[in-house]
Amino acid sequence: MSCDGGAPILRRMLARRIALMMLPAIVGAQDTAARVNVPALTPVAIRLEEAVSSNGNKPGDHFRITVAEDVRIGDALVIPAGSVGEGEVIHAAKPGAGGKAGELILAARYVRVGDIDVRLRSFALGVVGRDQSVNSLAASMIIGPFAMFVKGGVITVPPATLGIAKTALDFELPAIVSSTDAIKGEENESKVDECGDRRPGVHALRDPLERQCDLPDTGQ
Repeated sequence: MSCDGGAPILRRMLARRIALMMLPAIVGAQDTAARVNVPALTPVAIRLEEAVSSNGNKPGDHFRITVAEDVRIGDALVIPAGSVGEGEVIHAAKPGAGGKAGELILAARYVRVGDIDVRLRSFALGVVGRDQSVNSLAASMIIGPFAMFVKGGVITVPPATLGIAKTALDFELPAIVSSTDAIKGEENESKVDECGDRRPGVHALRDPLERQCDLPDTGQ
C-alpha cells in the first residue's frame, strides 16, 4: 500500500502551529470538572517581588509576592508557579538609640488562583523546601530569620527573596492544565505514521480526510 504523506504532514504542522499560538489561552485554563481538595497547612514556596525594609515601610503596607514553584496534590497541579499574591508588613521599626536594630515582621496573606484567593499563614523567610516541619519553622523565627538582611541596624529584604508559607484553610481548587501538559498532548497527537494507522501508545488520526492512502492496484 502506497501513501501520499504530504497532506497529513502539512495538516499536522499547521495544527501544531495553531496550538502553539493558542498556548497563552491554554496555560492556566481550569478544568471545572476536576476539583481537588487542598488541605490546610499545604506548603507554598513564596518569592518576594519587591524590597521591604524596616526603614522604608510601615505596618499595614502591602507588597507583591508570587508562587515560586508549582503546588501539586498528587499529580494534579492546583497552584501554578507565578501565581500572584500579596504580603503585608505587620510590624516595622527603625533602628533606635544605643545601637538598637530595626525590627520587621512580614506576613504572606494570599495568592490568587483564578478567581479564588488562597489564604496563607505561617510565613517564614529563608526557609525553603517541602520537608520543613512546624518545629523547624518556629526555630528559624526564634533564631532570627532577618539576620542575613541586617546592615547598619536596618533590615532590608531584597526582591527575589524566597520563603515558605502554608495554606490557612482547606480549599477546593480546580486542577489546572499547564503548558507542559498541553505540549505533551500535542506531541502525542502528532505521533502517527503517514497513513494514520494506530500504533501501540499512539493516537490514530481521527479526521478521515487525513487518511490519504491509495489502495493497491488489483488490476481491475
